[in-house]
Amino acid sequence: MDQKTTIKNVNILDMRNTTKETVDKIGVIKNANVILVSPETAGFLTGIPAKNINTVAEIPADAKIQTCISHVTINASYLSSTSAPRFLLVMGHVIVEPDATLELIDAKLEGMVIMGKLICPETVTGLLQSKAKLLMGSTTTYPEDAVLVANSLVMDDAFLNTLDNGSQLVVTGSLRVVDDITSELIEQKIRGLHAHGNILCRQEHALAIKAKLVGSRSMTVIPAGHRLVEGSLTLDELTLQTLESEQLFCMGDVIISADVDLQALDRAISSLATLGVILCPVALKDVLKTKCDMLDNRVALYEGTLWYIDDDRQLLPDQFNYIDGLMTIVVRADLMIGSDVSPETILERIHKIHNLGDIICRPEHVPAIEARLGLREGDVVTPKTDDAESADEGPSIGNANVLVL
Repeated sequence: MDQKTTIKNVNILDMRNTTKETVDKIGVIKNANVILVSPETAGFLTGIPAKNINTVAEIPADAKIQTCISHVTINASYLSSTSAPRFLLVMGHVIVEPDATLELIDAKLEGMVIMGKLICPETVTGLLQSKAKLLMGSTTTYPEDAVLVANSLVMDDAFLNTLDNGSQLVVTGSLRVVDDITSELIEQKIRGLHAHGNILCRQEHALAIKAKLVGSRSMTVIPAGHRLVEGSLTLDELTLQTLESEQLFCMGDVIISADVDLQALDRAISSLATLGVILCPVALKDVLKTKCDMLDNRVALYEGTLWYIDDDRQLLPDQFNYIDGLMTIVVRADLMIGSDVSPETILERIHKIHNLGDIICRPEHVPAIEARLGLREGDVVTPKTDDAESADEGPSIGNANVLVL
């Protein structure tokens, strides 16, 4: 008997027109995000073993599918640009603008599969939900007369002056209320604020923004008087020489170099807060706790040489030859442990591993890594080799974004 085929690692598996003969040759389907079937082929799946399937959606076999692996904005122009009705398969949010009328939606949208949130005017909600064959996220509505920003927004006085007094404002992306804005204009121009992404706001304007928010929303508040620092920040001797009693609010990690002088840090920084992690030499912990709240901020004290990994790297035995004493590793991306790095070397040469990304290693490395883990926000992965998988499965096809059978 011929060995059956494994279908694996497919984002969208289209089986709407698959024949029974093809199905009979499939041994297993695994690691598929979406399987599309038609009324004629839906029954075929019951006879196929499946592992790690996210969802199955039934769609007419003759539907012309438009696949969108991102957020989609639907407006009158989008709907009018095609003569034939669209069937949308969206892996992301669907944002419907106010000019997308009931008539246009009914005529130009055959159906939808949405793996994300649907944001739309109240007047078209019912029709859109009836068009959705599958909706794997929430539906959020907004008033038809609202001003829609189908993106992120930096709100300032210049933007507010484009609005009518008492406007309803909908922001589908992140919202920043940081500079060049007055609370009085917020009060005058905005009646209600529908915010769907992250909110970053200076403390001076926090009360004005909170008063306008529709629904329960949390926001990140920049303390009064603090300078906003985008991304990560390295505080070394040269950088500290340019600062004088600074109050800093950082969006990323703060890395305090091991060669920083205690007095230099004390003089340069008066207050420090971050959304990331503060990485500080153990020798400077006493001065650091006078600059920041050690409970409100995530602080990792390190010993020895700091290796900060913010792109994909590999740890090899030779790297230890260039480091005296212990090292501390902070993983923000992917770190692959070389197969010839012994578990004993990990235990002897590494003081701490703060895992904020992924560590890929062999099974024998895992106990040593676990023994050295500090922050544990990432994964430790021991992938199965391709040869072992092939031996278990036999012939296979897949590793595709879209596969039509």
